[in-house]
Amino acid sequence: MKFSINQFLFAFVASMLLASCASLTGFEEGKTLGADNSEFGISANYIRAPNLFEDELEADSLVGIVGFPNIELNYKYGITEKIDVGAKVSTNFNSSAYAKYQLVGDKSSKFALSPGFEVGTILGAAYSIGVPVYASYYPTPNFAINVNPRFMYQSITGDISSGATYLGGNLGLMFGKKHKFGLDFGFYNVGSGGTSNNLITFGLGGKFRFGDFDNSSSRFDDEESDSRRSNRSKKRRKRN
Repeated sequence: MKFSINQFLFAFVASMLLASCASLTGFEEGKTLGADNSEFGISANYIRAPNLFEDELEADSLVGIVGFPNIELNYKYGITEKIDVGAKVSTNFNSSAYAKYQLVGDKSSKFALSPGFEVGTILGAAYSIGVPVYASYYPTPNFAINVNPRFMYQSITGDISSGATYLGGNLGLMFGKKHKFGLDFGFYNVGSGGTSNNLITFGLGGKFRFGDFDNSSSRFDDEESDSRRSNRSKKRRKRN
């Protein structure tokens, strides 16, 4: 049977999406980097995702589950104290760009929240747009708990009927003050053509920062200094 150009392109896109999906990795914190600072990240991830295609020529079905690993590289730059922009590429042919704005907190806050926006593509064969929210809690200067809810929509180029929605989020832990290492777990509901299934991600990664981060823990240090001064003052009053 002879295939038309459109059928061939659709079959190619389907085969690509069987081993790829929208970038749903985490490792992102609520705090921004600060102006002129940068960060390079790398993570190894495993993704267990629903198959968006029953075969290479039939879309709009979530049939079966496929699992695959990927390596993702991430670069981020602080264009202002409150705004970061970045880009990601992965071994599953996915590339994306994103930005976030720190709405709550500052460099020394124990809690920070940043809404964001992201766009991605799989070699131009499919495109995605997403709205993530990055929230982090810092019990200590060297430990962060990240919660990243996200909504994303992905469509195949030239075929708006084959879109898929992703609704869920990531939960992660990061260790370190400047250079950081941690783990991330993601859970999403993927809907397409009136059916849905679950997508799960798990990853280990590290982030390496470049720039001036000396004042990132200033409030923690100030609080510790204030506590020590208060204790010394109490001891002097007792002696007197």
